[in-house]
Amino acid sequence: MLASLLSATLNGLDGCLIRVEVDVAPGLPGFTIVGLADTALQEAKERVRGAIRNSGYEYPPRRITVNLAPAEVRKAGASLDLAIALGILVGSDQVTATGRWAVLGELSLGGDLRPMPGLLPMVAALSRRRVARVVVPLDGLSEARLAGGIEVIAAGTLAEAAAVLRESGRRGVRRLPPRAELAADALEVGAQAASPGIDRSQGDEVPDLAEVRGQMEARRGMEIALAGGHCMVMVGPPGSGKTLLARTVPGLLPPLDDEEARTATIIASVSGAEPVRGLIRRRPYRAPHHSISHVAMVGGGPRMSPGEITRANDGVLFMDELPEFDRSTLESLRQPLEDGFVAIARVGRAALFPARFQLIAAMNPCPCGHAGEEDGRCRCGPGQVARYAGRVSGPLRDRIDLWVHMPRVQPAEYVGSAAPEGTAEVAARIAGARLLQQLRDGRANCRLSGRALRTVCALGREEQKHAIRLAELENWSARGMERLLRVARTVADLAGSERVLTTHLDEAARFRSPAWQRDVAGAGAR
Repeated sequence: MLASLLSATLNGLDGCLIRVEVDVAPGLPGFTIVGLADTALQEAKERVRGAIRNSGYEYPPRRITVNLAPAEVRKAGASLDLAIALGILVGSDQVTATGRWAVLGELSLGGDLRPMPGLLPMVAALSRRRVARVVVPLDGLSEARLAGGIEVIAAGTLAEAAAVLRESGRRGVRRLPPRAELAADALEVGAQAASPGIDRSQGDEVPDLAEVRGQMEARRGMEIALAGGHCMVMVGPPGSGKTLLARTVPGLLPPLDDEEARTATIIASVSGAEPVRGLIRRRPYRAPHHSISHVAMVGGGPRMSPGEITRANDGVLFMDELPEFDRSTLESLRQPLEDGFVAIARVGRAALFPARFQLIAAMNPCPCGHAGEEDGRCRCGPGQVARYAGRVSGPLRDRIDLWVHMPRVQPAEYVGSAAPEGTAEVAARIAGARLLQQLRDGRANCRLSGRALRTVCALGREEQKHAIRLAELENWSARGMERLLRVARTVADLAGSERVLTTHLDEAARFRSPAWQRDVAGAGAR
């Protein structure tokens, strides 16, 4: 007998509807899966066989053929386990089902249903295809209901999922098995108590900005960078507060809007790092170690998983010890920083991942970290300093909007200075500047270019001449000039000015020009 159920798998960040056709026919016992299934799906044979037997059903000693349509689409993951198992039960007349059902879930050998990465986009894909009902694992109920437009039914085991289909076929109505129904209610209450809409994945305590002492220029640079979404690099000796300042970023960023929160939640669902209980409202903050591989940074691999730059979408990617990252990993950031996405192609598959991230990085001025200091502690020669700085290529440097030098903080300044502004005050100014940018142009200043950028800057005759002088003095490229105007527009927004003035251009130029390089080079030569 032939049975057919709907299910879904992942293609990048999108769900892909799959029709699972199961033919249970007389003949020598066998189990064949066709339709470009990956290794995890081929191994579903053993999971399905064990789950059926341990759930109180009979595994039919017949020739079983499973076709995954469309046949030309590669299928990956274990999301089709439940559909294959129920198809065998329907095909062997142990379960009767009517209506257009979709089922999703990974099976254990004992018959339990487990959630899998990407449940949200898969349910959303089913909803777009006007599927009325879907059965999902109990632990994924809250995540699946975020898709909307489709009735989501939870089941904890294969037997409970089969009971849902059996009840639907018998009376045309659905009733959860008692244990699954009570557990589903408990999950809903727990999700509400956990305040859905707040990302709990960043559980580490975020330090207050007031903890950063004696680095007023760096604090100002960070405020400008976050207000406009600009890329920023902090350069200074060890212990100057670079990492501490970067750790305050999550508390300074405004929450995600509805569209950004939906995208962030889908990315978190596909990544599978944490269970999704509600829309993620907190902007992502990713801080990978410098030993990270190229694939882990940009995405790809066997499952076409999103990389760190995608997981930092609409948020911040912090790279500590920037020159220590692999050269190919650093160079892979160049295109996403400009385009806001990364295209990945593998044999038979291609995916487009969003990558609108803000790069914030920290580095030492030389291998020992003390170049440019007056106490002469640096023992690096001029060649070593130049080679260390050269690990960050010129094209990547050209994409950095703000360069901030962070000198060593004097003990008296650290202990005796008055407490500077805290996170709350600075975060309010950043949120106000970002809101102004959204109301004016619908996007952050870091995404402005060309005519749109020149229009919002509204440079007068004197400001135009001043900008030209600054560009000629520093020998900036056209990209460098554009980034100067972007930062100047953000400085003007923080000041509440409708036009970009010469003072705003000067402040932007001070951060745009990495003057510390000349100081370090001069110190090394001496």
